Amino acid sequence: MKKIDWIDFLLIIFGLFVAYQLLLKIIGGSWQTEALIIALLVTNIGLTFKLAVNFNKLEFRFDRHIAWHRARDN
Repeated sequence: MKKIDWIDFLLIIFGLFVAYQLLLKIIGGSWQTEALIIALLVTNIGLTFKLAVNFNKLEFRFDRHIAWHRARDN
């Protein structure tokens, strides 16, 4: 099982909170629309940042793997 980083945990908690506020807004209350849109944008930016970090780690591993194959073939 993969260990959850603190940034993952923070994004999950914030995402659930924003989803709860969105549900409350749909039923008729809670946050102003502008605040809700800003919170959704912040969530989106956080998830995009996390995805970029994971992709960078994967690209580094892939480059190392390809280098291993090149060294083995020579």
